Amino acid sequence: MQNKEYFLNPGELIFSKKEIVVKTILGSCVAVCLYDKKNKYGGMCHFLLPESEQGVVSTKYGNIAVTTLIRKFMRAGCSPDSMEASIIGGAFIIFSEKEIFFIGDKNAEIAQQILKAHKIKIKSINTGGEHGKRVIFNTYTNALIVQSLELTSIDDLYNPSK
Repeated sequence: MQNKEYFLNPGELIFSKKEIVVKTILGSCVAVCLYDKKNKYGGMCHFLLPESEQGVVSTKYGNIAVTTLIRKFMRAGCSPDSMEASIIGGAFIIFSEKEIFFIGDKNAEIAQQILKAHKIKIKSINTGGEHGKRVIFNTYTNALIVQSLELTSIDDLYNPSK
């Protein structure tokens, strides 16, 4: 039987009690993969910016996305002591010489802060660098593949056979 696959776009999150292979592409964005070892539930959020402005509720912001994902696990009966997380992305991407932002670093930091505040073990951190990353995460097994995109062209990113 073929595993169901889902491509997670920026600003989206997914939580599943069933096996799904979630894929995404990251630059300065960050993905948090969350897994409950006891129940074999998994999920991922993909956010663009660290914190929302007051009153703005959108999962494109790390403080909203990570908290919302944790809340989905808690509502499903999971507890922090059986959960673990992986943090991926947060590359240092220069859009132009005039505008250098450290969004990637800030995105990674907010994810770590929220996970630590909820006492969720951080299993792995694969953040920083100057290149984007392709992420493949199995929500049932917690298998995680992270590939650097330093030798990848834009055409490779959107080739569905990869």
